[in-house]
Amino acid sequence: MTGAARPERGAVLELRELLDEIDALASEGDRTRYDTDRRYRWVIHRLWIAVGNEAAVLERLPGDTSAWRALRLLRNDLSHVRLPDIDEDAVWRMTNIRTASLRILLDAIPL
Repeated sequence: MTGAARPERGAVLELRELLDEIDALASEGDRTRYDTDRRYRWVIHRLWIAVGNEAAVLERLPGDTSAWRALRLLRNDLSHVRLPDIDEDAVWRMTNIRTASLRILLDAIPL
């Protein structure tokens, strides 16, 4: 099958790369940097938006897609909510603890 016929394959591969980038950024900083470095925080926001874009593809797969739906909703918040209204605690927690569980879910998707 081609990539066009299996969009979830491309989404899984892209999500893995995005999670690698998020993990790298998380290891390069801490909560203080996240709170004080606007560019660092902005890049993390943009990576989570990209994760949500790919998750929207996986949300169409059969079975429990609640994790992908949650990521799509996070994308919507980060994309459309004013910066002062973003729950930065939730974004920072996701950045530091959520990537491992997402990798487990990705590994369960047959390619």
